[in-house]
Amino acid sequence: MSEMHASAMPPRLDHEFFGEELRPHLGAVLLKSKLLEPEQLDAALDEQRKNNRRLGEILVERGWLFPEDISRALASQYGLDYVDIRYSSVDARAASMLDPEVGQRLCAIPVRFLPDGGLLIAVADPTSAGLAEIRATLAGRVGFAVAEASDVRQAWRALTSGYRR
Repeated sequence: MSEMHASAMPPRLDHEFFGEELRPHLGAVLLKSKLLEPEQLDAALDEQRKNNRRLGEILVERGWLFPEDISRALASQYGLDYVDIRYSSVDARAASMLDPEVGQRLCAIPVRFLPDGGLLIAVADPTSAGLAEIRATLAGRVGFAVAEASDVRQAWRALTSGYRR
């Protein structure tokens, strides 16, 4: 390999380093779960640096992962449960505890009451500053889980469709 060609290649990222951090990077979680190859992660991270887009969006757009894979990895990364609200029903009474406009804006929906009387809130983005807003809005005990954004939006549409006629 010529000197010029070798320097033109981006340096290989040390993905093991990321896996040892207090909260591993999403890419490290995906590599550890064997959902992604290191070369795919490198290419997606390169695109992320160039275009300032979210890693998960890039991976889904390229067809390397499904949205559910990203949601499950985010849940793992943040130490939260994953909830598939397509197959586990949303308690309408629990959902009514959050203003639908706030829930839709933050892509979050109360799923059910917890044994301690709090609410389990499914969120699409556990990194969002909206979690603090939800805590403040509900002023009670809340727990969070991760769900796919499209499922949260669909659940809100189903719950609010009767109100908008």
